[in-house]
Formats: sequence, structure tokens, C-alpha cells
Amino acid sequence: MKLRIGTAFLAAMLLVMSAAGGLELSFAAGQVQAAKSAQSGDVVRAADSGRLTLDYTPSTAEIIVTDTTTGAIWTSNPDDREADKVAKGAKKMDLSAQLLLDYVDDQNKPFQLNSFTGSVKEIQPEWKTVPNGIEVTYAFQKAGFTVPVRYALSGDALSATIVTEGIKQQQKYKLVNISLLPFFGAAGSENEGYLFVPDGSGALIHFNNGKSGYKSYNERVYGGDQSLDYPSKTDTKEAIRLPVFGMKKDDSAFIAVIHKGAYQAGITAEVSGKNNTYNNVFSYLNLLEFETNLLLEGTLNEKQVTRSSQSMTGETDYEVKYYFLNGEDADYAGMAGKYRSYLQTELGVKPVASQAAAGKKQLPLLVDFVGGVKKKGTFLGIPYNTVEVLTSFKDAAHAADRLQKDGIANLSIRLEGWAAGGAKDEVPVSLDAEGKLGGNKGFKALAKELDSKGIAFYPAVDPVKLYEGGNGFSKFWDAAKGISRAPVLKYDYRLSDQTKNKELKHWYLMKPASVNEALDRFASAAAKGGLKHASLQSVGSVIYSDFRRDSQPKNVTGNTWESSLETAQSHLDGLLFDQPNAYTFPYAQSLSDVPLFASGFDSEDEEIPFYSIAVSGLLPAYSEPINLSSMPQRYMLKLIETGTFPAFKFIANDSARLIGTEYDSLYSVDLNLLYEDMTEQYNQLNEALGELAGQAITNHEKLQDGVFRTTFASGKTAIVNYNHEKAVVGADTIPALSYLIR
Repeated sequence: MKLRIGTAFLAAMLLVMSAAGGLELSFAAGQVQAAKSAQSGDVVRAADSGRLTLDYTPSTAEIIVTDTTTGAIWTSNPDDREADKVAKGAKKMDLSAQLLLDYVDDQNKPFQLNSFTGSVKEIQPEWKTVPNGIEVTYAFQKAGFTVPVRYALSGDALSATIVTEGIKQQQKYKLVNISLLPFFGAAGSENEGYLFVPDGSGALIHFNNGKSGYKSYNERVYGGDQSLDYPSKTDTKEAIRLPVFGMKKDDSAFIAVIHKGAYQAGITAEVSGKNNTYNNVFSYLNLLEFETNLLLEGTLNEKQVTRSSQSMTGETDYEVKYYFLNGEDADYAGMAGKYRSYLQTELGVKPVASQAAAGKKQLPLLVDFVGGVKKKGTFLGIPYNTVEVLTSFKDAAHAADRLQKDGIANLSIRLEGWAAGGAKDEVPVSLDAEGKLGGNKGFKALAKELDSKGIAFYPAVDPVKLYEGGNGFSKFWDAAKGISRAPVLKYDYRLSDQTKNKELKHWYLMKPASVNEALDRFASAAAKGGLKHASLQSVGSVIYSDFRRDSQPKNVTGNTWESSLETAQSHLDGLLFDQPNAYTFPYAQSLSDVPLFASGFDSEDEEIPFYSIAVSGLLPAYSEPINLSSMPQRYMLKLIETGTFPAFKFIANDSARLIGTEYDSLYSVDLNLLYEDMTEQYNQLNEALGELAGQAITNHEKLQDGVFRTTFASGKTAIVNYNHEKAVVGADTIPALSYLIR
């Protein structure tokens, strides 16, 4: 206890002395201090960036980060943890740890261990100075693990890195998860604030919310590994699309970005009263996957078998950057703004100038058409497959012309099922178009006509899903493998019971190298054919391992995706991504089907538009199709609240043609029947957001239950009222289910 009180006191004194000009610290001085402190067990000044200082306590392996601008102190472990009356046994020891390990034996029996009891208490970790920080090596002698962690400062950020090259494991046990700094900044019952988790659009978990009886938030970044076999879809939820998490604690906050290794990451948030008296949020590196398979399914000898993969890092360090916020920036809007800056400075994402910003002063609109789909027919009693024409190339051209004549100039068109064979056929690697829609000549004419009218044309391509062999790809050679080493076979799930719908067409996941090849071949062909844009599906929203003999984990797949997208971007002027994860942002011209809602887990208290704030002013973001929403009026209000551009999905012919196809579950998609509704809804949204299109969101706040205010870069605000009665905000009255632009 004396050591911890001394640590806080020393940090405060260093701050005072620095402010008075009486103390100058350098990396060299820190090294001298480190040498002396190693013997005394004192606090070591590991780094000083000017904005932040980093101190290390060798005897406990704790770190302390001090924000010199405000004096705010962030510690790796709670100072008053000895007084915790909720935590018992191992949970009490966890509070002193910087790492939590989940691992299994050769029978897949699970175990847990923390770095305090498993390493620090047994033998003091070795440590050394590195540029701008220190590296600490935790040795778990009894379990046979070694895990090095590096802490460093850069400007306003703390970087915490699991150095995966130095991880060592014995054959008896296999690492499953390594949780990094699980109690960094942990808030007690006396603190006010919330935890931020990137669930879908984003969600807040308020401190001390009394929800200790509910399941803690614990989700994988970019969703679970899609190479695993899921017999049923247990619940409908949003995925994590952004590798971030954060905390607002009284007048300060931090936003943490998983800078490296995000493809194999997970995020956990826990409230006080569950395992201890603290509220904490953290991330972990996943190294091993499990899969449960049914053997002899449907027989009397049916049984379940659980298999595990190898324990793999993907040869990528796991690095989390913590950025510290104060004052007016210390809230979720400030966190989102900081992440937007990170995307620009760290990932090189450049703001895409919207057409509205270029002078059109009109809200962008995305209209999605379905071209041709497979349908079964018969001839003289003999069944055969044919392509049903839902939207021909001429139909799409006529629709675009009609929209422009009705004053909608800021228009983009996406077309699915345009390639030979229609939707859910061979993986497209060329511009070979479906003959019944108009053939190659009609496709090129459509692309040329739309380009001449200033309309961005996005043919949809999915290089991930292998429905039909062909174009050089086969399920035998090009499908990814599951843990059982069988090709990964996937199905859609029924809405009724969330089980596999085997009446619809299944597909195989292509192995990452084959995805790379397919995308490269298509992008090259598109560039030669004069195509300027493309809509890439699945590759921007799905991540999976390939469990072949030389298993390829998700980190390797993610790096392959990035390489593929960079190549595709070099061939085309613009890429549109569907349900996009953050790794698409450096290569995107536009985003579609962006998340506007959170999952609504029991542990969560509020839904926030973090995703929308982060990409606002940076990348044009379109909604899911408004005409497919069950509550279009509320959905349109959500677009106004989040500054999201509208999208619609149609077919140009009678919707009766959908019967007997894979798309017969679509409803409200007949363009001729819904055209007037679409233009009316678009004009309403354009009136609200037309002049705000492309602007960054600078603030967002909840004013009342169901009433929210969004502030844009120009200073204009949008107040949205989701309630069934009017809302009064100051001198303003907002009608029920309506909005007010100020």
C-alpha cells in the first residue's frame, strides 16, 4: 500500500516540478534512473513525450501514465484494490495483473491465469529500456508461457504491444486468449462516466449501472471466424466494424485503437459488482479457435465433437494505442473525432470530396438494382436453370435518366447480378455480362452512358463466395478449410428459427490467396474495359482463417485483404464497400449499408452513432435500403441524426418475377410501384441534409429520452425527436417523429 501511495505522490510531484521548470527529464536520464531503481524497487521514469509521462514499478510491473496538461493519472491497476470487498480469490489477484491468460491442455480443458500470480509473484519480470519506453517480459514458469509486452509513448498516445515474436509456449498447454491491460483506468463506484464499446454503430455502458447479473459484453472484432461451422445463429446482433473501445472517467477520457493485430482481437467490458467493484473495458488477442461438429448427423449414433486449431499469432504484433482526451473532448463524440484523426494520420485515409461539397448542394443518393437471378424452368418435363431478368441494362439506364430528369443529380447506381449467369453464379474475373440483360455490348453501353451523365456506376463483385465452380476456381482447390480440414460450406439462416436454410443455395468460402487472384483478375479486366468503379462485397465485411495443414489465421487473411484492396484501388477510380469494416477505409471511395444501430445487449445502456461520427467529413456513407425498412419514418430520422446518405434497392420489372428465385424474400422492391414514394422520401431528406452533406459531425448529445442533437462542422444542428409526442428544447418545439434543423 505504501508503494502505491508513493507512486501517485511521485507522479504529482513530478508534474509540479516540471511545470515550475525545476526538472528536466530525458531518455538518457530515465535510463540512469532505471538502473538505480531496479535495485531499490522504486518507480522508474520510462518515458516523457512532453504531453505524457510513463512510469514503471518493477516490483509489481505496474505502469502509470500522467497527462501533463491536466494532471490526470491513468494506472494499469486500481490503486485501492486491496479495499475491494467484492473480488475474492483469483478475481482479487486479477486486479494486480497486466495480462490475463486463457489456455487449454491437450484435452481442451480450459484454465485461466493472471500475470500477478503466474509471473510477478513467482519471479519479477525482466525488463529493459526501449526507445520511448520499456519492454517487460512475463515468464509463467508453471504453465510454460513467456509473453513480452512493450510500453511506449508517442505524443498524446500510449502504445501497449504484445510482442508476438517473443511468445513461447510448451506443448502441454496452448494459449487461447491474452487480455492486455484489463484494468487500465478502471473506474470505481465513486467515479462518474461510461464505457464505450464499438457494437454496431456504438454503445455506452454506464458506470455502476446495477447490471452485474447480465452477461458482460464480449465480442470479437470484425465478427467471429467465418471458417467455423455454426449449426444455428443464436441471436441477431451487430458486428464490431471498428477496432476501438474507450472510457469516460469524470473529466477525462481515453479512446483505444487496436493498431495492429485487430483481425484476431476481441473486446470485453465489465461493470462493477460482477467480479469486483470496478468498471473496466479492454481488448484481447485471440490465438486459438474451437469448432463443434456433428458426426453421423441424423442417426442414432449422432454425437458432438469439439476440435481446436493450432495456437497462432499470425506473425503480427498486437498493439493498442491509447489516446487521452480532456475537457469538452472527453466524451464519445470526442473519441470519435480522435479516431477520425487517427484514420487520417495513421492509416492515410484521405477525405473524399462529395459532389455536394463540389457545388451541387444536393444529398447523394445510391440506388441498388438486382439484374439477373437463377430460376428453375422445365422443357418437356425436363428441369433446367435459366436466368430471370429483373433489371436489364436498358432498364437501369432508363431509371437513371428518369431520376435525373426529376432533379436528382447527385446519383450513384449499383448493379448486382450483372455478370454471366446472374447472381450467385461463378466468381466474376472479367466484364463478361449476362446475355439476357443485354450482353457485353449492353453492359459497356450502360457504363458509358452513366459516366457521361456524371453518375457513378458500381457493378457488384463478390470474390469471397464460391457458388459455382468456373473461371479457373473449384471448391476442391480454392475453398478455405475448416478445423476439420473439410472445405468451408456456408448457408443463409432462416429468420424463423435461425437454423441453416438448406433450401437456398449454399456457397464455399474461397481461400484468401484465391480471393486475391480473383480480385486482381477482375480489377485488371475492369481497367482494360474502361470501367471506373466497382462495389466489392464480403471482402470488406468478412474475415476468416484457413485451417489447412499450414494454417493461416485471420491476421494473415486480413493482411491479404489489404494487399488485394490496394491492388484493386490502383486499377479503378473508386471502390464501394458493403457493410464495411475499418480496414477498407484507406481504399474506399464510398461506404454502403453502414451500421446505424447497436445490438441492444442487456449490458448496454445507450446506443450512439460513433461509426457515423468517425467517418463523417471523411468518407461518404450510405444507409441500408430505406424501402426495405419495416419503419421507414423512424429510419429516415436516423439518417438525419447521423448525417447518413439514403439508399434504395429495386428491380425494374414486376416483383412477381422474384417468385421461385433465391430473392423471393425481397419485398417492396418494384421500382414502378415505389418510384413516387422514393422521390418524396429523398426530397424530405435532401431538404434536411442537402447543405450538410459531406460535413464532419463535431458533437452529438442526448437531450431527453428519444431526443438527440447532432452538430455539424458548419455550426448547424439537427434535433431529432423519435417520440410520439412533441418535444420542447429551449425555445424550440419539435413535433412528434420529426426533426428541426438550426
